[in-house]
Amino acid sequence: MSFPRLELLKPHVAVIWLGDSENRFSTSYLKAIDSLLDKVVNDNSFSDCTMLITCGNGRFYSNGIDLQWLVKQSEEGRQEFILILNKLFARFLTFPLLTVAALNGHAFAGAAMLALAHDCRVMQSRRGWFSLPEAFLGLPFRAGMLDLIRSKVPVSARRDFILLGRRFTAEQGVQSLIVDTAVPTTKPQDLVEEAAKYGESRLPAQEILRATLEMLKSDLYAVAVKSLLEDDGHVDKRIAAMAPAGLSKL
Repeated sequence: MSFPRLELLKPHVAVIWLGDSENRFSTSYLKAIDSLLDKVVNDNSFSDCTMLITCGNGRFYSNGIDLQWLVKQSEEGRQEFILILNKLFARFLTFPLLTVAALNGHAFAGAAMLALAHDCRVMQSRRGWFSLPEAFLGLPFRAGMLDLIRSKVPVSARRDFILLGRRFTAEQGVQSLIVDTAVPTTKPQDLVEEAAKYGESRLPAQEILRATLEMLKSDLYAVAVKSLLEDDGHVDKRIAAMAPAGLSKL
């Protein structure tokens, strides 16, 4: 497994490269992302940054939670993972920079939720699906995750996206208003450059203080953030009953 790394693309643009494999979520992987977010906020090297981009390096933006790893953990280990995941979603929702998910390839399940927690989504149009396949895995959504999805996905797209597990291409995502723009490239570096251009087109000429942006996001997404952070992390009994059938399809 490759781990995330941080790059300063431009004086005002930081990039977290998620890795060059499936970039599945484990406790250590999520902690690595969180540590990089700390660096963007606190390190003087990133003090001029107004934008944060995340992107994968290969076929996947991320394949979401590593379920085969998760079911092998103790109850305490699974609870810790869920708490860390929810806090990371909440942190992206309220991050004090403009956040752009550059979807270089497939973004499934938890990875799709991570992308939704960003302010913008830029997706390459030549390959990759944006999807919540929980319906096929027999997995329920936690309350905070549903509130996150509701805060970003228009009502008109929720049936197909949440209930039917539709795999959206970049163009379909744009049409459904869950992706901001589609870019015709397969090279992650080019995609990140295009994501930076898109982010720059969204940012106003007048500076918005980080503290102000974080406050406004916290107010805008207050329901989702509260729900995510109040989750006790206990694994839903329905997961224990239904997950084995879903795991057999992975």
